[in-house]
Amino acid sequence: MQTQPRKLHVFIASFETEGQALTYSQPHWEPEPSEEASDEEYQAWEDRNPLWPMKRELGDAELDEDFIETIWAVDDGLTSLDWKYLSGRLETADVEACKAIAPSRSSTLILIDEPGLGGLDFKPSSTSTITYCGSYPQRS
Repeated sequence: MQTQPRKLHVFIASFETEGQALTYSQPHWEPEPSEEASDEEYQAWEDRNPLWPMKRELGDAELDEDFIETIWAVDDGLTSLDWKYLSGRLETADVEACKAIAPSRSSTLILIDEPGLGGLDFKPSSTSTITYCGSYPQRS
């Protein structure tokens, strides 16, 4: 029995630095409050962490960071998405479809492997920060 290849969800974004791209696409924590912080301050810190802007913009989707890749541009970070890397993951026609959608001056590919969506019937879409190119079968 032949199994279907897993899908790869492709997003494209424009960030000024690789650090900004990672801060958006991966969860991170604010510095922990000092030992002098009250229980209420500490609880408030726990409640708002981790910070994960991409997850928030996608409607608090059930994302698993272990299945998310953030691929910074080659060259100067402002003009050359790493299409070669994407070509290693997708068929040529699918890469071309992403190129046709990519906004000018894009700097970042954000790739979510299908298991990264928690097995839920989640329908990704573009946000004010990222452009959703679609989901494509991965090369085997």
